[in-house]
Amino acid sequence: MDTAPYSLLAHPDQWARCRHENTALVPGGGVQLNWRDTVPETDVPLPASRSGLAFDRWGNAYRSWPQDDRVSVQPPATGTVSASDLDWAGAFTRPSATAVDALQRLYVVEDAGARVAVADLRSRQLLRRIPVASGRHPRRRAVDVAAQCCEALVLTRRPVGLLLVTGRRGPLPGPPLRRPRCRGAVAAERIATAPDGTVLVLWRRGDQPPLIADSEGRPVVAVPGAVDLVVRADGTLAVACAPGQVLRRFAPLGDAPLSEGVLELAPVAQPDFDGGSVAESHGRLCGTTARGLAWTGGPSVRYVPAGRVVTYRLDSGAYRTRWGRIFLDACLPPGTSVAVRTLTSDDDTVTDPVAPAPPARGAITVRRPDLTPPLPGAAALDRAAAESAAPLFRRPTGREQPWVQIPADDRFETYEVPVGAAPGRYLWLALDLTGTTELTPRVREIRVERPGHRLLRHLPRAWSRDEDDAGFLQRFLAPLDGLLRELDGRAVWRALLVDPAATPQEALAWLAGFAGLALDRRWPEAARRELIAQAYELFARRGTMTALTRILTIYLGRPPVLVERWRLRGIPGATLGAGPGSTAPARLGATVRTGGALGDGTLGGTAAAPDGYATAAHRFSVLIPADLTREQRAVVERILADHRPAHTEAEICELGPGMRIGRSLHIGRTSLVGPGARWGPAVVGAVAVGGDGVVGTPSSGSRLDRDGTVGAVRVG
Repeated sequence: MDTAPYSLLAHPDQWARCRHENTALVPGGGVQLNWRDTVPETDVPLPASRSGLAFDRWGNAYRSWPQDDRVSVQPPATGTVSASDLDWAGAFTRPSATAVDALQRLYVVEDAGARVAVADLRSRQLLRRIPVASGRHPRRRAVDVAAQCCEALVLTRRPVGLLLVTGRRGPLPGPPLRRPRCRGAVAAERIATAPDGTVLVLWRRGDQPPLIADSEGRPVVAVPGAVDLVVRADGTLAVACAPGQVLRRFAPLGDAPLSEGVLELAPVAQPDFDGGSVAESHGRLCGTTARGLAWTGGPSVRYVPAGRVVTYRLDSGAYRTRWGRIFLDACLPPGTSVAVRTLTSDDDTVTDPVAPAPPARGAITVRRPDLTPPLPGAAALDRAAAESAAPLFRRPTGREQPWVQIPADDRFETYEVPVGAAPGRYLWLALDLTGTTELTPRVREIRVERPGHRLLRHLPRAWSRDEDDAGFLQRFLAPLDGLLRELDGRAVWRALLVDPAATPQEALAWLAGFAGLALDRRWPEAARRELIAQAYELFARRGTMTALTRILTIYLGRPPVLVERWRLRGIPGATLGAGPGSTAPARLGATVRTGGALGDGTLGGTAAAPDGYATAAHRFSVLIPADLTREQRAVVERILADHRPAHTEAEICELGPGMRIGRSLHIGRTSLVGPGARWGPAVVGAVAVGGDGVVGTPSSGSRLDRDGTVGAVRVG
């Protein structure tokens, strides 16, 4: 297959080396239009006492009210904070910052930072109060607290540092905290922890904008008006600003930590924010208000109407190169567009290159900027801008690479346009982005064929002797050449069709047909691929517990437990006397008469034995350690109907809440001891044991003693 190489523009470092006019970088690579700052005209002062906000695993919000000596608890279903039986009223003195760790322990900074209180949310007991000051540091005060897995980090002043608190243990010295290098005095105000363990601190710097830096003192970003910060589960940084302003968001550069550089995302609205605290719960951001809590809204930006990106010089490696097609992976909402203009040259030097310009937002540190290829000449760029741009063509078949699949949730599509400039070794692209105040186009990746197709070699030379005729034929035959290349590429890589891990999603049903397998579209795509890969091995053992367990594991993502009833029926009893249907009397030696008694049993008789088939044989239970949705349960029932032996009957038992008591299940064989997929604290008089209750607090290494106790809880 005759394949042409590509000149690729995709990495954030590549986009950062281009010239930007009213554009911003996109996380992961790409550009979009810049947006205007929406700063209110009036400045709302911050409250005298800062409040805290934290969420537990069940979605309950814990909001501190320093002036009322109260920590209110808002269930996820309610909209406003009101007095509740769950509130911690009077339990804390002037509570400010709050945090909840993975073991559902609440940490509260109280009494102007003099102490840190620890409460267990399951048992609703106050475990301890930890004084922050010590003999070595009598003036030390706590400023903020942040949860890190099963412990909490406490940010302190006088001196500035970190303390480590783990439930009833601590405080212990935490990781070292270094001040960022900047002029003037700085004061640590807020702390947040990232999923990867990175610790971020918000520093006040007098008249300068607040700075966010990691624990090593390396700066991350400076945000004017910042009052609080939180690192979300996806690794993005959310910074709450003063009341009336928007909540700003920043994304890391790929898999690098936040200290290696960030790209700013479009800010979101934060209505009625009072400058207290911000937190995340189940993927949503929430902030404190004067009446309680308020969730953040959608993007709150106004985009500039137009912008431009001029790429650096792309090199084909050969003079008089006739470039091929340009492929753009772009997202073009209604009312937006992208125009592509091209400029070529064979000159190795550029006499009057345009000045470089970084992106308006998301500028990253470019390593070795001296190695960046030159930008185009100003006069040549003006001539190219005056020419009309060729329209983009959206490819109905997706990308030009063979068998490349676009995810279903990917909003980017592939567009193509030919290079209209004259042949030349070097190529520059000028992208003109046009949008509305609410919508912006996004370009993620650009691929340029170098060189273009060679179909002109198979035509009479007279047809392409003239330069204009050759350019027309080159563009005219480009779609045909693309179709031929795509067909050749699919033929060369046709072996991917029989690979369950690489075949396109549309071909999964076709591939499963070779094994006589009918796929269920309700299965996740990864599970369908895994089932096809193991189909022949599973069908060789079809009808066995091993095969059925493996099929259920592939779909559920966790192994179930199959229990056959006959294994639980025990050893059958012996019968002395005649069997059913016999009238012969039973004899036991010479001292026992017919119809006599031997202990509590009667010898003889014609009582029928229980039907073993109806009570135990050919029946089994499927124990699933999860809560199934209606669709998942229907899929499991379909799996059992298709893959169990025809003469058997199955029962589905969901063990999501934990161990079930009173179902004739044997501990060690069919029961799950400990928390399941969904469980909560047992409250006497409110929750029935066995419904959604767990006795005691789970801890690693717990064991059942001989006297029937687990720690301080007695079982039985």
